Parts: sequence; structure tokens; C-alpha cells
Amino acid sequence: MKKSNNETFHKIIIDNDVEGLLKMSNKNKEDFLLILMYDYLCNKKLSEMNQVQKTLYLAMRLEDICQADALPSLSEDEEIFLALPEIKLAYERLGALKTAQYLNEFIALIPKATIPEWDWFFDDERKQIIHRLDSKICNYPDGLMKNLYITYISNCENANKLLNNLA
Repeated sequence: MKKSNNETFHKIIIDNDVEGLLKMSNKNKEDFLLILMYDYLCNKKLSEMNQVQKTLYLAMRLEDICQADALPSLSEDEEIFLALPEIKLAYERLGALKTAQYLNEFIALIPKATIPEWDWFFDDERKQIIHRLDSKICNYPDGLMKNLYITYISNCENANKLLNNLA
């Protein structure tokens, strides 16, 4: 009986099988990323992740949040909100430079190291800027993020770091 892809993905992670990860098709890597995110990375603290793991996790979390809600909803997750500068760096590492620039503009609007009360902190002008930035980020200015994630984990050094201490 043939193993399911999910079983194969879990085995690659548990066995730290870099070669197995690199040999996967892009479609399988795309599916692998979902298992990685929702079965492994979501269960780790940011402080427990290495740079490659954190890069993928932060970028994927921001993508999820922005697609589901909008940039101001980031304030509902304190850890992610306070990690905005790291998220910007994650997008830069992935090659999503336009998105990183929009994030930088957003970061410049908010007070450092605090979560603002959105209702009173932002005037209409700021709200319009944030809406514009949110719209630009949600329209994938650097192309589909899954392609950037796949390219990132297809690098041997990144694949090795990604699987290191993951299971």
C-alpha cells in the first residue's frame, strides 16, 4: 500500500530528510508547507525557531492574517504584532521586496513596541494609508507567496535549517 503524502511529509520532518524534501515536486512542496505550518511551526514559540523556520512562519502568518482580515487585525496577536520588524525581514529574505516595503510603511505609522488602540489612535488619513497598504499586500505585489516559499525551501542550506530540530 502506498503511503499518503501527509505520511511522507511527516516522515521527512521526523527523519530530518533534507534530500527527500529537495526531491519533492513543487506541488508536493506546496502541500508540505501546509503540514509544516499547521502541524509543526504553529506549535513552536518564535524563540524556539531558527531563522529559516521563523522566516516561513512569520511570512505565512502575515499572509493568513491579511487574507482573512486586514493589517489592523494583527493587533489581536501580540506576538505577531510586535514581530512586525522581523516579519519585514522575513519578506526580504524570501525576495518579496515590494511587500517588505509596504510593511515598512505600515511599521512607520505605528508606535514602537506597543499595540495601539485602533479606534482612537488612527485618524482618517492613517486609516486610508493602512487600507491602501493592506490592499497592496493582499494583491501579492511580488507574485504568489507559495512560489517564494517553494524557492526558499528548495535551497539546500535552507532545507537543512528548516528541518533542523523541527520534530
